[in-house]
Amino acid sequence: MFISDDQAPQRRWLAEIITSQLDALNFDYELSPAWQPAGVLDAVQRHPGPNIYFLDIVLQKEINGIELASKIRDYDPDGFVVFVSVRDDLLPNTLDAMTAPTGFISKADLFDEAKFVPHVQQVLLVIKKRLQTLHQSPAPTLTLHSGALLLRLKLDEIVYCEKMHGLRTTRIVTVDQTYVVHKNLSAIKSQLTAGHFFNEFQSYALNFDQIVAIDFNKGLVKMTNGDQLTFSRGTIKKLRAYYQTQ
Repeated sequence: MFISDDQAPQRRWLAEIITSQLDALNFDYELSPAWQPAGVLDAVQRHPGPNIYFLDIVLQKEINGIELASKIRDYDPDGFVVFVSVRDDLLPNTLDAMTAPTGFISKADLFDEAKFVPHVQQVLLVIKKRLQTLHQSPAPTLTLHSGALLLRLKLDEIVYCEKMHGLRTTRIVTVDQTYVVHKNLSAIKSQLTAGHFFNEFQSYALNFDQIVAIDFNKGLVKMTNGDQLTFSRGTIKKLRAYYQTQ
């Protein structure tokens, strides 16, 4: 959970009020010390969430709260953005910027706990309900029939898929096991659209969330299970191009 407000007394008071309500509603959360835009964005890239963000609109920093929310959406599209600001007139701007805010709390009642807390409670109840819905949604899976074998694998547990050269066969490497199936890799890739996969390589599909390190000069990609995949310079440039657009 992030609270971004450039006024230290207001930020501390908000943190006390919001965390007490999170505790009362039995949220599982951790309050990040990051509050400046650059720090928030750095933390979000490492922990994409969905997170909860309480953002002041008028930040005396390199970007304002609306611009910060817009950038957050690049990394945490399902996160919950709540604007806390004295600038009620800027509410339409938050919608125009497509920040998809969960709520807007006016600072008119700041430091008045009796008036402010109900606004926080209302927003947190909405967030809790939506989180419960997200958790109830089934995890996206890859389902394959290969001869007498039926596979149903969670996409987030797939490390990578590799085409077996010369054969109509694909090797699927998961976090704890490896499967060889008689399926074209292209057919498998058609089911890898809901996860975070890079499907532009002819012979591989890589789970971005399972990549540990990339050496673009040597064409090496290290995965979480310890496997180190080697690609030609012509091939690895496709992956470099992807990261340059992000």
